[in-house]
Amino acid sequence: MTRPTETLNPSIIAGKEDDMKRPGLMQRGLWIGLATTAAVLVATGAALAHSEGGGVALAVEGAPAFSLSPVYHILVAHFPVALWMTAYLFILIRCFSDSEFAVRLQKAIWPVAALGTIAGFVTYGLGLTIYPWSAITESPLGRNHIMLATWTLSYWTVISVLGYRFRRHLFEGGQRWVTFTLATIGAIVITITGTLGGSLTGTPSLVTKSLSWIGWNVYMTFYLPTWMLAIYFAGAVLLIAIGIVGWKRRV
Repeated sequence: MTRPTETLNPSIIAGKEDDMKRPGLMQRGLWIGLATTAAVLVATGAALAHSEGGGVALAVEGAPAFSLSPVYHILVAHFPVALWMTAYLFILIRCFSDSEFAVRLQKAIWPVAALGTIAGFVTYGLGLTIYPWSAITESPLGRNHIMLATWTLSYWTVISVLGYRFRRHLFEGGQRWVTFTLATIGAIVITITGTLGGSLTGTPSLVTKSLSWIGWNVYMTFYLPTWMLAIYFAGAVLLIAIGIVGWKRRV
């Protein structure tokens, strides 16, 4: 009990309320994630059940292999793309607006991104079953698609984790522009990954052609210059250092 002359700090009250709400939010997020995963698995199972055996027998160098039809990967790929791009739209609205509507959307950003990440793992797994690894890696376009898909899934996994962990601070002051930049990069890699997948199925888009304008022919092997590797390494070290300094200041 508090004395009549004492008043509770509003920030302490808000913190206690957040602690009380967090278990409920985590539980709801868990159920939503499980329901989404189950829906994707059921859809995949239904597709397999109507596919005359669920795959196509391929022979590579005389050895039989099992391969799913690309249609399942293409079907499921729409889920992570839609969820991640929806999260990006919400981030854009929140970065450029402090209205009540934008603040409410902010609460939905990271659950939507996390659901997209779960669907992304399923999509990635299905994509690896389409062609034998020895076959898809012989194609420069195939290697580029796998590389971008790996970048996209890894990038949005990190964004989802960091977004959930630091969601209260990502739109404060200048930090919102950092969030905007990171989310924009995520949207770009999604777009490139998708257009490379379309090129693999024989349906290149304007995005595929526009990449050639910056000197990247997606039908050729994508070479990463050595100096770019050095920049990546330096940037990784810098980000780790910034994180350690920030953590020590908080402690």
